Amino acid sequence: MSETKLVALEDVRSQFTKLRETYEKVLPKVDPALLNDFLEREGVTSDPKSYTIEVFTREGVDVETARQYILAKTGMAPAIFDNGTHYVTNQKLTLEMLKEISDSEDVVEVRGNYCGGLGMKGAYFERRS
Repeated sequence: MSETKLVALEDVRSQFTKLRETYEKVLPKVDPALLNDFLEREGVTSDPKSYTIEVFTREGVDVETARQYILAKTGMAPAIFDNGTHYVTNQKLTLEMLKEISDSEDVVEVRGNYCGGLGMKGAYFERRS
């Protein structure tokens, strides 16, 4: 492989590392795979896309308060699992919403999948830690 191609490949690695560092700095609780998927789809059209979002919270969060907050923000009632520490919604998603979720002191982790308007039947992910 030529020197030019090797330099170009190293640039790809370097840019990817910078991107991951930015994810960790700006949206530390959001799964990088979710961010990659979201940003890739956002590049095609700016219309909000439907995602199944799974939010893992610390223990001790008031479940009814969290449910009402999610309902008010998304218009969707969450499915609640794991003794009130795992909330799942099918919703239109924006980067600003992900930032707000990630910034919450009660949130431990955010994961999700594109569902294109077709929601999942239940939780898909398990908490990592």
